[in-house]
Amino acid sequence: MKRVEAFFQFGKLERVVEAVEKAGVGGLTVFYARGRGTAERAKIHTSRGTRLEEQSYNLIDCIVTVVEDDRVDEVVDAIKKNANSTSKGIITISDVTHVVKI
Repeated sequence: MKRVEAFFQFGKLERVVEAVEKAGVGGLTVFYARGRGTAERAKIHTSRGTRLEEQSYNLIDCIVTVVEDDRVDEVVDAIKKNANSTSKGIITISDVTHVVKI
């Protein structure tokens, strides 16, 4: 089994979740996060609108799921096609050696 974790542009979450579910994923976890990376951060007005500063972090969405080895490529493709992130999001894939349901 593999753990697939994807970080991508804020606002694309619903499209990505629908695509991942169509790819056969039975369950997933969603995080709303803030992060820094290679993406340009938004500018905000401060000091009563007289100064423009870069935000410290960007808003990002994250999903995490565990899938069978033979489903990984399909799930990753679904995420890539629907996140179509200009913010250089990432997908990580890790081995899962043991799962305990509670």
